[in-house]
Amino acid sequence: MSKQIQTKRVGSPLSPTTLVQARDLSKHYHRGQEQVEALSGVSFELETGRFAFVVGPSGSGKSTLLHLLGGIDRPTSGSLIVNGVSLAQAKEAALATFRRDNIGFIFQFYNLLPALNAEENVALPLLARGLSRRAALERARQLLDQVGLADRRQHKPAQLSGGEQQRVAIARAVVGEPSLVLADEPTGDLDKTAAQAIMALMLDLNQRLSTTFLVATHNEALCSLGDQTWALQNGRLVS
Repeated sequence: MSKQIQTKRVGSPLSPTTLVQARDLSKHYHRGQEQVEALSGVSFELETGRFAFVVGPSGSGKSTLLHLLGGIDRPTSGSLIVNGVSLAQAKEAALATFRRDNIGFIFQFYNLLPALNAEENVALPLLARGLSRRAALERARQLLDQVGLADRRQHKPAQLSGGEQQRVAIARAVVGEPSLVLADEPTGDLDKTAAQAIMALMLDLNQRLSTTFLVATHNEALCSLGDQTWALQNGRLVS
């Protein structure tokens, strides 16, 4: 799918396999008169096709980092290039286009629309790109089959278990063939069995679709499953 991005493209030293390059990335917030450093001096690179983790306790900056990578928020300072696009100075309209065409999101609490069935929820990113309803629903059916929910596609979220809802959310995240899938504590609301199944599913999609995944988690035990892991503590990368 075409990438009609109006942000600055970097004719850069990035290698063909480098999807994400962060350099001295910082994000500060103000809480009243207090300045809070959510991220400070974060630098790393993520290659295309990897399955990577960022691990750390609550409040360590994991969600903030994912928000910056997904174009939901802007860094206070530093540079951030994702799929050849410089995000630090991008305008809001350009960031919206970037998110639509490049990023898939998976959330801890699924974020499915309760009035829509599974098939319709998965089709939403394609409808946002202007695909016909018929074509979008057909692609959604294919993805639901791949995540093991072919017989549940007409069910609404309230009729699905937590694990099934997260499978729908994963299908929605990858349906548009994004460059990068960002998963924020995707197993945090699931029991151990469902969590293991969700991790296995994401790893399988990473291999079959060659889609890059970055998973934020507090569970260090999961990190052995990935290609790369970064640890955050108080907004800083630690070894």
